[in-house]
Amino acid sequence: MNRLQQLHQAGTAIWLDFLRRGLIEGGELARMIDQWDLTGVTSNPSIFKKAIGGSTDYDQAIVEISREERDPVDVFYELALEDIQGAAGIFAGVYEKTNRQDGYVSFELESSLAHDAEVSISKAKELFARIDRPNVMIKVPGTPEGVNAVEELTAAGVNVNITLLFSVESYEKVAEAYIKGLELRKAARLPIDGIASVASFFISRVDTAVDSLLPEKSPLRGKVAIANAKVAYQRFLELFSGPRWEKLAAAGARVQRPLWASTGTKNPEYPDTLYVDELIGPNTVNTMPQQTMEAFLDHGNIKAGSLLEGAEEAKATLAAVGDLGIDLREIGVRLEKEGIDAFEKDFSSLVQTLEQKIERVCAGRVRWEAKLDAELTQLVDTMVVELTDNDAIGRLWRKDHTLWKPDATEISDRLGWLTVADTMLERIPELEEFAKQAWAEGMTHAVVLGMGGSSLVSEVFRNSFSSNDRGMELVVLDSTHPRTVAGVRDSLPLDKTLFLVASKSGTTVESTSHLAYFFDLVNNPSQFVAITDPGTLLARLANLMGFRKVFLNPPDIGGRYSALSLFGLVPAALAGVDLLAILDDAEEMACASHHCVPVEQNPGAWLGITQGVAATQGVDKVTIVLPEEIRSLGDWIEQLMAESTGKEGKGIVPVVGEDLAPPDHYGMDRLFISLGDAAGLDDLAKAGHPVVKIDYSRPTDLGGEFFRWEFAMAVAGYVLGINPFDQPNVAQAKDATEAILDSGSFDDPGEDDLVPLLESIQPGDYVAILAYLDRTDETEQTLQATRLSIRDSYRVATTVGFGPRYLHSTGQLHKGGPNTGVFIQVIDTALGEEVPIPDAPYSFGDLMKAQALGDYRSLKDEGRRVARVTLDQLREVMS
Repeated sequence: MNRLQQLHQAGTAIWLDFLRRGLIEGGELARMIDQWDLTGVTSNPSIFKKAIGGSTDYDQAIVEISREERDPVDVFYELALEDIQGAAGIFAGVYEKTNRQDGYVSFELESSLAHDAEVSISKAKELFARIDRPNVMIKVPGTPEGVNAVEELTAAGVNVNITLLFSVESYEKVAEAYIKGLELRKAARLPIDGIASVASFFISRVDTAVDSLLPEKSPLRGKVAIANAKVAYQRFLELFSGPRWEKLAAAGARVQRPLWASTGTKNPEYPDTLYVDELIGPNTVNTMPQQTMEAFLDHGNIKAGSLLEGAEEAKATLAAVGDLGIDLREIGVRLEKEGIDAFEKDFSSLVQTLEQKIERVCAGRVRWEAKLDAELTQLVDTMVVELTDNDAIGRLWRKDHTLWKPDATEISDRLGWLTVADTMLERIPELEEFAKQAWAEGMTHAVVLGMGGSSLVSEVFRNSFSSNDRGMELVVLDSTHPRTVAGVRDSLPLDKTLFLVASKSGTTVESTSHLAYFFDLVNNPSQFVAITDPGTLLARLANLMGFRKVFLNPPDIGGRYSALSLFGLVPAALAGVDLLAILDDAEEMACASHHCVPVEQNPGAWLGITQGVAATQGVDKVTIVLPEEIRSLGDWIEQLMAESTGKEGKGIVPVVGEDLAPPDHYGMDRLFISLGDAAGLDDLAKAGHPVVKIDYSRPTDLGGEFFRWEFAMAVAGYVLGINPFDQPNVAQAKDATEAILDSGSFDDPGEDDLVPLLESIQPGDYVAILAYLDRTDETEQTLQATRLSIRDSYRVATTVGFGPRYLHSTGQLHKGGPNTGVFIQVIDTALGEEVPIPDAPYSFGDLMKAQALGDYRSLKDEGRRVARVTLDQLREVMS
């Protein structure tokens, strides 16, 4: 038996916390029943939003339902109840085999009814009758009104799943209501042997709430939720035993099983199967997202009867929490309210998604449109078949490193981005409260001190969402140029500014230098926040220095794949961005990219296949065309694409910010990808250039785009035969910089003659301008005019990057990708005021010089074509 089957044998029923039509119709649900001993499914509005919005499963049904004008809520019920009936049909065998003990599918009441017992009862009865399947449960929240509803619904013969339970006291009331309902039904001489119920006790949210109130090193961290569940289980054993219960049991009554919900861990320091390993016991259910099931299947710890172990210790843990002044009952009330509020938002979002889906499907709008020539189309179709035959998307979701390389290094521990949006949803209240508190204390600005993925996503949020009255002004500092550092310093109200030091490794030289400088300047640790991985030097330093907050990110996510993690969401929260909208959209895209979706319909997979296949045919310059409001997304895509694919002499060259021109300005090595439509794309397609248009509506689509492009790069890596998660050449420039800094010699090798370099440009090359300059509007305009002039003169792709920022972005491609780059390094001979770095033997000016020289030498060492000039020299040659 595999681990999930052993878990089931140990007494814990396994339910899936997800449902979509593709799982039902595609055979995946039946496979999980057969191979994993899956015995039930839970659903909620958020799940249906992801399923309906993130797939084409429902498109035909929506067209048919919407032939007559219909209310979106009515459309939802028609679609969702059909899924519930379909799933109930698949679980009918389990239901019969277990003598009606298991095989249940849960459907949730609208959360707007949470405080109206009468309407909840009426709606639950209506839905139970409408679904008309014996193995269905109606989910009712565990509010006081919900508890009243449980009693009457049980008496009426409706199977009930009571949800949003966080405290032992709430659980006791729910269990009592179920028992009373059975007693009423028995007194009415109605059968009780067919009634089933579960009490859904939420786990991880309790730890998230309590941990935030405990000291950083408290031994109680990560212990309270399990202790809470163990004490509740002891009450379950007491309540469902003794003379009162035995009378009901003799009439065929079934116990109301505790169901452990929210069992995916949210703290990266905790094992990912913690809330399964420690909650194994007879007559229990654990409802899990599929990724938790797969994690348990791979490395779960079968501790039969773990629920029964340490009961007294669990009580002592809860008592110790109380001794610290933490009121678990109060936390439970708050979490219940947050849960209901979140479900209400989910339902509103679901209705909005349906409205948009109905409009798009009925208008014939497609999710993407591709205009490729016959040869490229055939190659893409062939690769789709290969990925299907190899179960490549399934292996990707299962985090199988052999999809890319035999060696698991920097693959197995870099795939957390696949499910991080789900993890982060439960942290929204914490992040929003953190931002609210900082704002209430008078903080008006937040500066992100980070590089690469740690800074580029913040820039996307800053530029894509207008400032509002509940958000701070977001500033990104990812340069070591003295004038840039001084400019940020002089533009800020330093006493009203938060400084976010963001570094996965915790040792990024730019970020640690920025920290040293601004901490020395401000000298107030409550104005500093760290975002880093567990156990890093930055994490230890931040705790030692007394930072306002240390956010520990899941360590299994690489920097460029971290947009939907704390690296992106903490700055977004401070800027007042709607985190729920971003994460909901990301979850919807993840659902659309799931392995149960046919590869040709999978938006992330198809985009990755198309780019990877095109690159193998020499069409390796992907030109990104974006609406002005999300223009900054291009820089984020640039880093993701360049650093993921540019290695082993292969790679896809991202071209962002390059204004569109007529077809005769381009070589035939371009693939144009646009979010939304743009003038000139149709002309390019008619001229034979491959063009892909992706449907776009609004900035909150960014959550989905972050996931789409991450997934696409993972798939493109498979097509190219490379590991998309490592960056083997990034260290070259870093090591060269360190050697220069250690030597203390910043001798400039002088400038080069640019003319011979330009004369070396061949068809299929690209020209990269590498600017170690202060990034001003004037400088950007000059470099933009220069790149367009080069493009039009030589018909080659062009890019512009500011150093040292690009070292954490396109630098990997420059050295590890194909040797088709022509590099123009532009240096500044007048760096402005000397800005010291406290406790360092060099200044920011020295660091900038060393980084420019180190990269120049690294490019030379790799045999790249490179010239080093000043901005004036560049202007002179190009004039």
